[in-house]
Amino acid sequence: MKACIVYSSCTGNTRKVAEALADTSGVPCFAVRHAPNPDDYDLLALGFWVRKGLPDARAQRYMASVTGKQVFFFGTLGAWPHSEHARRCVAATYELLQAGGNTVVDGFLCQGRINPQVIAATQRKGGHTMTAERRARQLEAERHPDAADLASARLHWQRCLQKCAAASAHMDSTSCFATGIVPTPQSIGNNSAL
Repeated sequence: MKACIVYSSCTGNTRKVAEALADTSGVPCFAVRHAPNPDDYDLLALGFWVRKGLPDARAQRYMASVTGKQVFFFGTLGAWPHSEHARRCVAATYELLQAGGNTVVDGFLCQGRINPQVIAATQRKGGHTMTAERRARQLEAERHPDAADLASARLHWQRCLQKCAAASAHMDSTSCFATGIVPTPQSIGNNSAL
């Protein structure tokens, strides 16, 4: 099974998670701008930052080129990772990837620092009103991804690799999805996980 990690990062949050996955597994890691042809891989870990409830535009363009593959996705967002917004992001990411005939083996979202320019632009446009709750969330996001987030991401990635290795050992080119091992969406700790 040949695997790689491809990520898009704006503030370094998603890159940090991608590098943690690569360090723990030895799987090659590429920024989306230098991403390899997905056809050369059986399993792809696709990382993104959440923008308006979806993977960012660069990540989406690369995702559109990924077809018929086993996929693990990971993302960072400024919202709480166990929020309704995060659950909608997970569902939208699933839909984007499955539209290409891909099998989503697992996924992971964690909180990450919000680009200060995005906060300023939102305020200028009269978007989300700055409430005490919103400011508290933004301050908390400044601390993420933290060591616990990275440990959780590594755990999800290792489980994905194990599932896919076991499936390929027992079934010739049958996806992990066919074995019934794709879990249902649920929240784990401070991280949103599938």
